[in-house]
Amino acid sequence: MAKVIKNPLSTYGYNLIALPKEGIAPLLLLYKNNKGVSSLENSLIDFFAISDSPPPSISKENKIIDIKGDSSVSFEAEGGINVLDWLLQKLRMGKLAGNLKIESAHQVQISYENVTEDKVSLLDLDNFISGSEPQKNKFNTFKEKLENSELFVVNSILKSDSFSVSAADQNGHSVDIEGNIKGVVDANVEVSKQTNHTILLKYEKADPIVFAFKAQRIIYDKKKWWEFFKKDEAKFRIKDQQGVVLKNESDFPTEPFIAGNELIDL
Repeated sequence: MAKVIKNPLSTYGYNLIALPKEGIAPLLLLYKNNKGVSSLENSLIDFFAISDSPPPSISKENKIIDIKGDSSVSFEAEGGINVLDWLLQKLRMGKLAGNLKIESAHQVQISYENVTEDKVSLLDLDNFISGSEPQKNKFNTFKEKLENSELFVVNSILKSDSFSVSAADQNGHSVDIEGNIKGVVDANVEVSKQTNHTILLKYEKADPIVFAFKAQRIIYDKKKWWEFFKKDEAKFRIKDQQGVVLKNESDFPTEPFIAGNELIDL
C-alpha cells in the first residue's frame, strides 16, 4: 500500500481512500476490522426500518471552496507512482510508462482538482437513526459490531474528475516529469504545465472518482437490544453529547472515524 507522507485533508476530518473507487456514497455503512475498515456494501436505510423520521436526503455535487489548496496528498516515490498509475487508468487517461524517472528518495504529490462533495445533514442523520429500529434479520452477521458501537455511517464524500501531479527531490527541488506523462496519456487528455513542474491532467469524459470520506460512529445505548422484549428500549444515535446547544451543524458533536495520514483500503 502507498505510504502517505502528508494528508492536509485530515484537518477537515476527511479520510483518504487508498484507491478511489465507485460505490462509496453517503449513508454507506462501514465497520472496523484487524486491517482497518471495510464496507458492508449496503446503505444505512437497507438495515434500519423507517419509523419517526424519513431517511436523510443526499445533497450532491456541492462545489468545495474551503479546502482549495489542501486537497494535495504527498506520497513516498513508489507509492505515489502506484497511485498515479491507478488514477490514469481509472480515469481512462492511459497507463504509466515504466521508464518514469523518479528516485526512491523523491516525493510525489497528487492534487485533486475540481472537487465536489456529496453529503447528508448530521442532524437529519441522527434523527433518522434515533427514530428507527434496526432490522434484526439483516443484522445477523454484524449484530455484535452494532451492539459494540463498531459500525460507522458515511456522511460525506469528496469527488474529483481531474488531478495534477508533481515530484520533488529530498531537498524540495522540483523534478521534471512532464515528458514522461505526455508520452503515456490518452490523446484526449488535456495535459498542461503549471508552476514548478506541476502537470495538470483532465479528461472531460471521465466520471468523478471518490477519494475521501467522513464517517460517524453509530452509538448504541442499550446492551439488551437483541432480546425481543427489550428491543423498544434500544436507542441508536450519532450525537455524542446530549443537551448541547448548537449554533450550526458544524457544532454537532459526533464520534468521527479518523485515520489521519493512513490510507483506507475499502
